[in-house]
Amino acid sequence: MRHSTLALLALLSSASAFAPAKISTTHRSQSSLHAVKNDNNNNQFGNQIEDAKNAFLGTVTAATILMGTLAPLPDAANAATAAPAAPAAATATKTAPSKKAEPVAAPAPLAAEKATVASAKAAFTASQKPITDAKSAYSTASTTSNSAKKGVESAVKKAADLKKSLISANDKLSQAKRKQFKSNNENLINVLSKTVESTKVQLAEAEKTVSFAKSAEVKASKDLAVKKSALESAEKTGANAKKALASAEDKLSVATKKLQAANAKAAKQAQEAKKKAAEKAKKEKQKAEKAAKELKKKEQKAKKQEQKAKKDAQKKADKAAKELKKKEQKAKKVAQEKADKAAKALKKQQKKQKEIDTAKRIAERKAAEAKAKKLKEAEQTLKALEMKKKNAVVSEKRSEASIKAADAEIASAAKKLADMKK
Repeated sequence: MRHSTLALLALLSSASAFAPAKISTTHRSQSSLHAVKNDNNNNQFGNQIEDAKNAFLGTVTAATILMGTLAPLPDAANAATAAPAAPAAATATKTAPSKKAEPVAAPAPLAAEKATVASAKAAFTASQKPITDAKSAYSTASTTSNSAKKGVESAVKKAADLKKSLISANDKLSQAKRKQFKSNNENLINVLSKTVESTKVQLAEAEKTVSFAKSAEVKASKDLAVKKSALESAEKTGANAKKALASAEDKLSVATKKLQAANAKAAKQAQEAKKKAAEKAKKEKQKAEKAAKELKKKEQKAKKQEQKAKKDAQKKADKAAKELKKKEQKAKKVAQEKADKAAKALKKQQKKQKEIDTAKRIAERKAAEAKAKKLKEAEQTLKALEMKKKNAVVSEKRSEASIKAADAEIASAAKKLADMKK
């Protein structure tokens, strides 16, 4: 019963063992395959779940059959002690005249363990193809998702460029309309109006493209998440199958060693029982007990050493992790200090530039005010000279040389005023 239980546990560790093969009788044309491509991608994860259910039912069926066919293995000691009892059974059968019973074949040694290993190997092999398929599907979905993201970026960039073009065209059209009363540019206005309308149509199409691209990106992202979940599930099933196979092989190895040891011990005991008396058997028993104690001590010592080694390794790992964390914190602190220093320097530079700009604006304002003051003074001077000349001509009290001098002063003042206005 113990071996049957082990066989059942090993069989149940893989969901794909003894799974019935799926037979597809549907033939599709190229056009129909293209039409249902997206639906197949979306339903692939559901199909994998359905396959897992079928595999589980097949596993339970196979385990039930195997439990019915297997019987508990007899121990070597029981087999050795049960051998002398055969004549008694034969004597009992002499009293009743009956046909000779057919000998029942005993199950082969380690049959259950070997069957468990074979089943675990089959389960592990079967678990690898779904992993490969899931990886391929995930890779395809990842490529599709990346392409969708690039499509969104391209569409958004195109829409932004069209928006800039529309703004520029509107600005040019506004400028042309403002200048229309100065120059006849009706043709330019018509061209710019058509450009604006055409750009609006292109922008609307580009925004639709952005919407479609974003929808495709969302769909690709969802499909990628489904494929990733399917891959993780397949990898988990494969890992469980691998663990079950390792466990079954370990149990087979242990059972093999136990069977070999039991057979050797039984042969030795049988040979020594023929040659020596009960005292020799007693000594051998004491010797065996002593060996068992020594073995137990060795095992305990080895276990302690193993625990110590694990503890030391854990300490080293913890120490290394702490040192690494300290280094990371230190690097992060240095980077933060550099960033703060750079930010302070930038802020200081911006403040200095602001002060320079303020001083420049003040100087320009003062220069403008001084220029305006000088210009006003020059205008007053020119007016005074012109008034002076006018008075001199009217009164005719001055000579012609005096009038010429006044004209020269007026011309000089007028030139100076014109230069200042420039």
